[in-house]
Amino acid sequence: MVASAAPVMLSPCAGQLEECNPKASLAERLDALENVARWVIEIPALKRLHRPAPLQLQQLRTLLDTLKAEPHLRQRFTATLASVLRDTTAVALFAESGMPNDRGLASETMDRAARRILPRPPDDEDLDRFVSRIFRTKRDCAWIEDAPVAMFEEFADVLGDIWGPLCESMEDANALLCTRVSALGLSADLRERSDIMLVRDSPFFRLPLSPLDQLQMVIAECRGQLDAIRKRLETTGVSVDVVYCIDAIRRMLQRIDRMHPFLDPHTSSADRIKYARGMLSALTHGRLEDESLRQLARQNLGLLARKIIERVGHTGEHYVTSGRRDYFRMLGSAAGGGALTAFTVVMKVWSKTWHLAPFLEGLVNAGNYAGSFIIMQLLGFTLATKQPSMTAAALAQTIKEAKGEHRMDELVTLIKRISRSQFAAAVGNVTAVIPVVIALDFLSVLTSGDHFLSADKANATIASFHPFKSGTIIFAALTGVLLWVSSLGAGWLENWVTYRRLPEAIRHHRLKKVFGQERMNRVAKFITDHSAGIGGNVTLGFLLAMTPVFGMFFGLPLDVRHITLSTGSLTFSVMSLGGHSLTLAPIVGIAIIGMCNFGVSFALALTVALRAREVTTRERVNLAVSVLREFLRRPHHFFYPPKDPPGRAATPLPH
Repeated sequence: MVASAAPVMLSPCAGQLEECNPKASLAERLDALENVARWVIEIPALKRLHRPAPLQLQQLRTLLDTLKAEPHLRQRFTATLASVLRDTTAVALFAESGMPNDRGLASETMDRAARRILPRPPDDEDLDRFVSRIFRTKRDCAWIEDAPVAMFEEFADVLGDIWGPLCESMEDANALLCTRVSALGLSADLRERSDIMLVRDSPFFRLPLSPLDQLQMVIAECRGQLDAIRKRLETTGVSVDVVYCIDAIRRMLQRIDRMHPFLDPHTSSADRIKYARGMLSALTHGRLEDESLRQLARQNLGLLARKIIERVGHTGEHYVTSGRRDYFRMLGSAAGGGALTAFTVVMKVWSKTWHLAPFLEGLVNAGNYAGSFIIMQLLGFTLATKQPSMTAAALAQTIKEAKGEHRMDELVTLIKRISRSQFAAAVGNVTAVIPVVIALDFLSVLTSGDHFLSADKANATIASFHPFKSGTIIFAALTGVLLWVSSLGAGWLENWVTYRRLPEAIRHHRLKKVFGQERMNRVAKFITDHSAGIGGNVTLGFLLAMTPVFGMFFGLPLDVRHITLSTGSLTFSVMSLGGHSLTLAPIVGIAIIGMCNFGVSFALALTVALRAREVTTRERVNLAVSVLREFLRRPHHFFYPPKDPPGRAATPLPH
């Protein structure tokens, strides 16, 4: 008797295809299809360093050839897939994957973290959950963009007409998305910024009611309304809710556009197959984003950045000088700020002699700093370290808006203007604070017979500025971070005042009957002109004063190093100990403080502003190369402006 020959496995994936059984339970059918899909996209550990797409496409080709060569395997696989599509719903996959939801940041973060840690109950009827089981990382989706359309066409021929349930789910998803877009577009925040008076005339009202053949036209009208609303944000102010609504509507309209070819009966089968690749890529990447904590943080921080950067950039434009007239006016303005800072240092030293509790001492110093900075603003003086974070946002705005063949020349010119403006402000602050401090110390000797600082305090102050034997570098960099945060406070308060229409409310308040319309108009104008400065100054004052207190509370050796304040303290110390006490180390320390203050705050502000305005990496690199080339050619233009053209008027500097 001759033994029967063992079955020959014609393909590496034949075993996975044999597991497909259309008569099995739904859970078993899903497991079988998942095994087939994971066989295609999972890369062996030994090949993880390779690009995944070519290897995945090889596996996909093997699967396709097997289905063509083995009719019984094709029948098992196709019947199983068709039964799964009949017994599941894909509404959530099409309408929710990758789409913004209505939950807040905190609740969504907790929910995503819980899904990562806790086991999830089965939900076999939801095709969205099945897709997430297959596509777990971005590497799993790599093949989609590289797959040729011809391969999708081959699969469509092999599988046949089994996509009816997906089309039904798309119709429901389309209805859901149109309804959500309509609700967001007709919300009070967007209606107030729309140029359409009647709700019934709004394209957002008509969107869910539009037949399929008119849907694209209504979507175009909705996008036109979004553009009009965006233009009004500068005058009406921005809120996270408004930006969120605009972003959510934009993304949902994109999804409706992607589904339209599959719903339109006039779309040919060949065209639908071409669109299938883009749809699959959008769904898989959207599903991954729904699980990512990093993506959630990036999206919400992006909304916050866009909200604040618009205002910070608008304010920062006023800190950029043009020609020599502006340059010398900036020097004078900064000199006034430096002179006033000397009195700020005096108040800080005096507060130490009151022996207050740390928290109360921090509050006193916060009032001292904030009050000094606000007086500086009202007198038209300039504090140099406020400039970098403001001007960086203005630069990012110009990078995004500049167009034409000479756009790079315009950007380099702006950077030169920013550089010399900040240099002028720093020189003005430092050169003015030194003589005023010397005068105050002479006054102290004349009135009390002693220098303003004691010898012990002066020695400790000089030692604290040593660049390597103290925390000067770390503290100066930390101060740069605080300076950047204060610019966000400036942008936030100005945006809040504009969004709440506070100046307009003041002009029309009933108190105008008591004080008169002219005085109310002056108050409204004052708030409009100075809200950004007050917000930034108060924020900076509290940050500088309370950071050491915060560190003390938690046992952290935190301190701040501000170049103008530090220069004033060093000058008082040298006056107390004599000129021989001034060595190279504290001078280098002051220089490092200045570089860290300016560099860190400018880098942080520019990075956030570039991301908020979606400036590409290529644009950033091109700009850096152009700036370096110009610096090597004319380095003096980064510190001193060229001669003013004849007849040019000076630009007013900010108050």
